[in-house]
Amino acid sequence: MAKGIHVSIKKVREITYEGLKLMGIDDELASRSADTLTTADARGVDTHGIARLRFYDRAIEGGEINLKPNVRMIKETPVSAYFECDNGIGVGTADIVNDKAIELAKKNGIGIAVATGGHHFGAAGHYTLKAIEQDLIGMSAQPSQPLAAPLGGTKRLIGNSPNSLAFPAGHKTLPMMLDMASTTVAGGKVEMAIRKGIKMPLDWGLDAEGRPTDDPLKVINPTMNPPIVGTLTPMAGPKGYCMIVMFELLAGILPKAEVGEAVLASGRTSGTGYYFLAIDPSIIRPLDEMKRDLDEYFLTIKNSPRREGVDEIFLPGEIEHKIAADRKNNGYMLLEAVANEALGVFKKYKAIHEGATIEDLFKE
Repeated sequence: MAKGIHVSIKKVREITYEGLKLMGIDDELASRSADTLTTADARGVDTHGIARLRFYDRAIEGGEINLKPNVRMIKETPVSAYFECDNGIGVGTADIVNDKAIELAKKNGIGIAVATGGHHFGAAGHYTLKAIEQDLIGMSAQPSQPLAAPLGGTKRLIGNSPNSLAFPAGHKTLPMMLDMASTTVAGGKVEMAIRKGIKMPLDWGLDAEGRPTDDPLKVINPTMNPPIVGTLTPMAGPKGYCMIVMFELLAGILPKAEVGEAVLASGRTSGTGYYFLAIDPSIIRPLDEMKRDLDEYFLTIKNSPRREGVDEIFLPGEIEHKIAADRKNNGYMLLEAVANEALGVFKKYKAIHEGATIEDLFKE
């Protein structure tokens, strides 16, 4: 069992924000970014929270992230917005673009916001959560850096197309949310296996020769430049492959962002795109009526017959919702390796004394 340290969500958000500020991120983008990352930690998506601090620090050092981006609107209509994000930190700039989609939907019934000049935008579910908190239907997607090969190929040319689709809560039931990468697992889970010093399932990734491997270092090796040395496998074979391609068209080709060969040629993960959609259900029918149907749908599935040995049937996003409620109230165990990475950031920028421990950093 990997070692850890008990932390509160409030403290994790504080450390994340302060760490980003130390790297030179301005106050607004650091705050937005910390919210995005802490949403992931709260929901148990530990691969996309404070564990990403070192990744962003290296991206800044490598010139991938512009510390003073000029995030601007290229074009706007009553239902759409097109942004240039100028390679600012993705978990902050994407939040700005998503907020515009929500604003347009609240005003005009539907909002589509896309962007070029983006960077890694974190957990896709953060953005749809913001939509459903306002009783909107939300969707988000991004073409990531190339992490997978086309079906049957060996060269990394496609990303893992993280995406999310969420419906607001019913009157009595929880919101329902899909939040996933379109590969068998996100790259962050491979990185977590490395941190824990464990093997990974054979269906997660392929080595440089296209052979299944259980060694996470043959897929992602943090000591190499670039660190992606193998490929992730598309989920469900051809279905996942097709999903990746279509999301890259929607979130990459549509806003004229970099995908595939262009990202490989640059050696960076910046320049990618974002796609956000928000829909006010009331443009179709009364919200109250839809919420009653959401309750019925949720409970029909929840209370349906279970197979032997199954204690409970869960709806999409329900497990993460329960984890978030528990972590916000009781805190959680942060992996020691991740806590040490955060400590390393603070020591690097001399924001804590050289002999400090993770207990010192995360002390309430």
